[in-house]
Amino acid sequence: MEGWIYWEGKKVFIILKNHRQYSGVVKSVEISLPLIWITILDKFNNRITFSADEIEVMQEEEWKY
Repeated sequence: MEGWIYWEGKKVFIILKNHRQYSGVVKSVEISLPLIWITILDKFNNRITFSADEIEVMQEEEWKY
């Protein structure tokens, strides 16, 4: 469970089980058992929140300056 905290502040690419795809920065990880809620700020500056159970693929991206 605590491993999800690692992702806070990381730039990520995510594919959800419903096939939606997001790229952005993880703003918060809230552990409220039995669910883990992840909030990202996507590349369009939209705040997106979903359950960790919905994630099919999550990978870290490199920062480009």
